[in-house]
Amino acid sequence: MKKIILTFSISLVGFITVQAQLLWKVTGNGLKHPSYIFGTQDLISIQFLDSVPGLFKAFNECDIVVGETVLNRIDETARIQQAAIMPSHINIKDLLSDEEYKIVDNELKSVLKFGLKEVSIMNPTLILSLYKTEIFKQKTGFKDGTQSDSYFQLVASEKDKKVVGLENVEQQIKSLYGFGTLERQADLLVEAIQDKDKVINEMIQLNKLYKAGKIDELIKHSTAMTQEEYAKVIDNRNIDWLTKLPELLKKSSCFVCVGAIHLGGDIGIIKQLEKKGYKVKAVE
Repeated sequence: MKKIILTFSISLVGFITVQAQLLWKVTGNGLKHPSYIFGTQDLISIQFLDSVPGLFKAFNECDIVVGETVLNRIDETARIQQAAIMPSHINIKDLLSDEEYKIVDNELKSVLKFGLKEVSIMNPTLILSLYKTEIFKQKTGFKDGTQSDSYFQLVASEKDKKVVGLENVEQQIKSLYGFGTLERQADLLVEAIQDKDKVINEMIQLNKLYKAGKIDELIKHSTAMTQEEYAKVIDNRNIDWLTKLPELLKKSSCFVCVGAIHLGGDIGIIKQLEKKGYKVKAVE
């Protein structure tokens, strides 16, 4: 019996440590109050948040919620939606060969119940996002429509906590739809549809890595972008955010909620804060 209890205890400690890699405590460098950083991931159930040790305690301790951008402003949401529409002189037909158009159109009708004609003016990246989300839901039964970063901002508003964005809506639009040419984005759409099973398996694997708190592995498996595209979408934004975070951390206790992919790596937020003299420790 003692052996069984000991084995269980060791396993539980390991589980907690791994999960805690999603939540980090920031102290030192003259800070009067600790702040916290939490890494998020798309297509993760809100119920999963209950399994991250200390998460809601950390959220409640903080006065300010800091996100990539402020998500719940109607005017900014409208501007992002407008940016998803391509220039008036470009149609999705201009970006695909006849054969590619037929392949993508048939698959969208099968999965989304509408074809390219209905989304002909939409940015290929948005079409791809809609497609990937739906095939993931169909494969896994996932139904939760609320993302964790949006969730924390909504709760912050209910609790009268201040919500701050690290970038404005123009910068967010650029990261969503400006990382490559429209032709490049159309190529990625075609590739995803032609290798549907691979895309589904990669999405499932990414969610497993995220839930295990394996941030560095998540980064290695999470993108089909080139180095240049990755630098534009991830690294350069991290560098920009690190010019703003220190002042926010200095003013008040912050709950920083950004995509987990931004936390790891040499140019990730964790190492960059450490280089600036902060103590950043996983919450266990």
